[in-house]
This record gives sequence, structure tokens and C-alpha cells, in this order.
Amino acid sequence: MLAHLIGEQKPLLTLIGHTSFGVELAPSLAVSLGSPLATDCIDIGYENETITVTRQMYGGKVNATATLRKAQSYIATVRQATFQVKTEASLNGQVVEVPSPLSEEVARKRFVHYVPPPPGGVDITAAPVLVGVGRGIKDVSNIPAVEELAKTLGGALACSRPIVDKGWLPTDRQVGSSGKTVKPKFYLALGISGAFQHVLGMKASDLIIAVNKDPKAPIFGVADYAVVEDLFKIVGPLKNKMQELKGQK
Repeated sequence: MLAHLIGEQKPLLTLIGHTSFGVELAPSLAVSLGSPLATDCIDIGYENETITVTRQMYGGKVNATATLRKAQSYIATVRQATFQVKTEASLNGQVVEVPSPLSEEVARKRFVHYVPPPPGGVDITAAPVLVGVGRGIKDVSNIPAVEELAKTLGGALACSRPIVDKGWLPTDRQVGSSGKTVKPKFYLALGISGAFQHVLGMKASDLIIAVNKDPKAPIFGVADYAVVEDLFKIVGPLKNKMQELKGQK
């Protein structure tokens, strides 16, 4: 049905989220329609009737810009939390309902119901402030203090993959290429070395402050402010100061 709708309406560009479902759907559509396809885009441009896309290569170390061949219609999958929201845009778009000709008996897949996160679960992609922890946290017993700091800052606790691998935090808190891509207003990285897999998931944050004892930690390459210090000397005083400013003490 979607292929028929695109073929009938002939939109210049069809955007699909770069999700597990999107990366399955987009190639099938492209083959059915004979349309050029670009996946995992972090930027899209249109000039002189030509569409260009920017994708990352070598694990996010290089941005590559490609030009799509001329066609009536294009398909692209877009990475989450990539584009800035432009509230001042004046496009006169509208939502149009199109009845589906497919019955449940014909459809291979159908929506059953939405499964919410378990009680206490946190959607880190929606948090305006994130405090991420890495190997530098040393022990699971130190995590509650950092989580308290995150709450004081009005945010949520996130982590790098080693913390999830140890079982110290659930997978829904993992930031990175094998976790979630986030774009908070403020990302505080505590004891995170900055492997490119993690950086790939958080480097679009508006403000990044990194705390690490190693002055050569890769995380400092994407941080707006770098603090070369033991994170345990930062967490307590920062939490106390924030509580003082909020009048909680």
C-alpha cells in the first residue's frame, strides 16, 4: 500500500526513521519504486534540483556527503535526534488520512498494542539533561550518588556500554551506536573515556561537559568543557551547590 501511495502522490522525498523497522521497510520500498535510497542520514540538502545526503563512515569518524542520482522521488532513512527542531518554520503541511485497503487477514504485520517501559523506566532520549557514567564509576555502589546528582540537575542517568555489560544499569540507559542516540540540552560525562561508539550517540548534545582523570581521554575531543579530575571530587560538591542554588539546603 505504501509503495502505491508514494507512486500515486509522487513526493520528492520520503523520510523514514532509521529504526529496526525503518531499515527493513525502506530498501523494500526503494526496490518496488525504483527510487534512489540513502540510509542512516545525518543531514539532507536540496539545491539546483539535486539531493545530497550526509552519512557517517568508519564508525562515525568521517562524514561523507553523497549526491543521489536524478529521479522523480527519493527515499531516505534519518538517524534519531539528528536534526534541530525549527519552531519558526512556516511550511503549510497537513496530515491526510488515507484508508488502508488491507484487511487483517491480508496484512502480514499488524499493530497489536503499545508496550510501555517497565515502572521506573526512563526514556533518556526525551530527557533535557543527562548524566552519563562510564568505567570511571568503579563500582555499582557509586551509581546512586550520581543518579541523585542527575535528579538534582533535573535530568536522568545514562551510561556507556561497559556499565550495561556489567549489569549495573539496564539497556534502556545506554548511549551509543549499540544503544540510543540522544540530544539533550546538557550532557555531563563522568568517567567516560569516549570510545567512538559512545560519542556517536551523544555528540549532538547542545552542551557537553566531560570529567575524566586522563587528560588524553577521547571524550575531551567532543566536549565543550573538559575537567581533568577524579569524578568523585566533582559529584558531591556539584550536587550540594545545585541544591543550594535551588534552596533545597
